[in-house]
Amino acid sequence: MTITQKGEASSHNPRRWLSLVGMCSLLMLWAILLDGFVIAIPTISRDLGGTSNQLAWAVTGYSLVACLAAVFGRLGDMHGNRKVLTFGALTVVVGSVVGTLSQTVDQLIVARVLQGLGGIAIWTSSASMVTLQFPPSERPRALNIKSTLNWAAGGFAVLVLALLLEGLGWRSLFWVPIPVLLLALAIVLVTTPEVDQRKPGQKIDVAGAITLTAACFALSYALIESHVIQPAVLVGLLALVVILLVSFAMIERRAPDPLIPNLVWGRPAFSGSIATAFIYGAVLAGMLYLLALHLQTARGLSSIDAASVLLGATVSLVLVNPIGSRMVSKGNFLKPVALGMLLMAAGCVGVLIGMEFNSDPVVLVGLVILGAAVGIQIASISLLQMSTSGATKGTASGIAAMTLGVGSGVGVALAVAVMQNIAIREMEGATGAHHIEGINHHKLLDVLAGSLPLDSVSAAGQKIVLSALDEGLIASSAVFAVLALFGACLAILTLRNVALDEEPTADATNSPELAS
Repeated sequence: MTITQKGEASSHNPRRWLSLVGMCSLLMLWAILLDGFVIAIPTISRDLGGTSNQLAWAVTGYSLVACLAAVFGRLGDMHGNRKVLTFGALTVVVGSVVGTLSQTVDQLIVARVLQGLGGIAIWTSSASMVTLQFPPSERPRALNIKSTLNWAAGGFAVLVLALLLEGLGWRSLFWVPIPVLLLALAIVLVTTPEVDQRKPGQKIDVAGAITLTAACFALSYALIESHVIQPAVLVGLLALVVILLVSFAMIERRAPDPLIPNLVWGRPAFSGSIATAFIYGAVLAGMLYLLALHLQTARGLSSIDAASVLLGATVSLVLVNPIGSRMVSKGNFLKPVALGMLLMAAGCVGVLIGMEFNSDPVVLVGLVILGAAVGIQIASISLLQMSTSGATKGTASGIAAMTLGVGSGVGVALAVAVMQNIAIREMEGATGAHHIEGINHHKLLDVLAGSLPLDSVSAAGQKIVLSALDEGLIASSAVFAVLALFGACLAILTLRNVALDEEPTADATNSPELAS
């Protein structure tokens, strides 16, 4: 049966809430694999070896493939979102199998990239499917449920994976999700008709996708490797990033079907929601990455104990989210986002103070504030991203997924860059040399990832290393606090006057189809 409607489909899927269950299950797995993996890094590095940089790539590689989210959004518009979601779920399964069988860190990185590629296809297609399946009266609730469960799963991820880690070993982090993925996919396929916004003759902007992806990976490489490459090489890499981004902008302006439609740049509310989402994704991912490692390696906590501390952010996210939702229901989009970014800055400062004065309770308070910062703004951000672009839902969801994923990857890379460079500077200042007891300072950074035992140096050397790592985390917290304040300013400038898209969406020039 095929039902064709003008604009948004008026004959909505009667099993849409059960369909939402299946899609949320897939999204929660994606979030768990994204945010929870950091808790396993010390254990994996002790087993497989590898440097702190390699393990950072295992985290950022999962996120940076989000550069292709807009491609998946376009493919959903062209060929159907359910097909894209199915491809994504099966790709995650393949990546999970590779991870289960990995014998080296490089193989592990490949597994994580495959998982990330499939995960971003799931994220993009599901956002579009939820938006198209639910009528405007139900859409804010459905999007908020999706976003809240996604973020909550990310927050609980460290605890879930820590329990698996302690009980079944790190390889279980890859093979346990496989049956859950397949079951959730089956629910979606049984309950969800194909939903798309087809535009005849539309093409994929391959040149734009390649250029943007290259720019993101070059930037991440420059940040992660900044402490080991020559200054001239670093400057050259950053110049390459600028050239690639300028080239991307020029390609998009001339492309008949640009990866990111030109019309979205003229919509302040959409641009503002995208920019702030990039910032809070970067800040949260970077902070949680460093804290997850620091609590286990520098503080000596077990994976479960460290996960329990990080859980403070999740609890506050869930508790505060209804407040932000009520603001959005009253048509207030700016207040929750601006307040959320200010709280995020305060959370970073809380962690900074806790580290400076060696107070774990203050660090926990900072984490709680960080969770609240995300919880209060996700309802507003989610609705703005999907309802202010003037583009098809597949395009809007692709841009949103790309922004959050790339933001998370860049955030981890930035955290690693600041941490490592400050830590090395501190160690050199304390020793007046480039090594401690014969071990190069760069090698000592592997203490943070767990591949180098802290007792590789004497008690005096350990004190220097731990102090340097503390200073690195303090500096990272300060950088992220400034970034969050910048996000608050962006929100104030762009979200003061918000007009939601009328139905149908602006670039849906052809009638979408709801086929089953």
